[in-house]
Amino acid sequence: MAYQNIEVVHVVAFDQKHCIGKDNQMAWHIAEDFQHFKQITQNGIIIMGRKTFESIGRPLPNRINWVITRDTHWSADGIKVAHSIEDALQQAIFDLELVEKQSLFIIGGGEIFKQTLAITDRLEITHIELDVQGDAFYPAIPDEFVLTEYSDHLSEKGAIAFRFAQYLKQDNLC
Repeated sequence: MAYQNIEVVHVVAFDQKHCIGKDNQMAWHIAEDFQHFKQITQNGIIIMGRKTFESIGRPLPNRINWVITRDTHWSADGIKVAHSIEDALQQAIFDLELVEKQSLFIIGGGEIFKQTLAITDRLEITHIELDVQGDAFYPAIPDEFVLTEYSDHLSEKGAIAFRFAQYLKQDNLC
């Protein structure tokens, strides 16, 4: 465990070039991916940047929602606000006793992922077989992460190929 004995998990979907979004929006809509995301994060704590929250447009239900913003005047109903990643992580730890899942789920955006990758224990990635030419990206997956599980799928509506993949940091493997 990389952060004060708490599992830190990235939950992200990206295309063939690690693109996670375009114009502050997801560049695809795959119902199965939304269900997978919900299954992973439901009844847990999610941490995101302000732009990610604004692209979602509302607090996600059945989760404690933390938003990181430098704007000390920013607030939103149903949201807990932190002004740095460190602040969000330290405060979110206190919420763990209120939820079923004992992990902190980081859900975006690109800068938040980049700045927390070193303390992350597990990656829950949906690899989307598209090239969307977007403007927000997930960093390269470091070598210490090992693919431990995966399943390949085809979206029902758009016939888009995608893979659910779990990566664990090597020092966390038993």
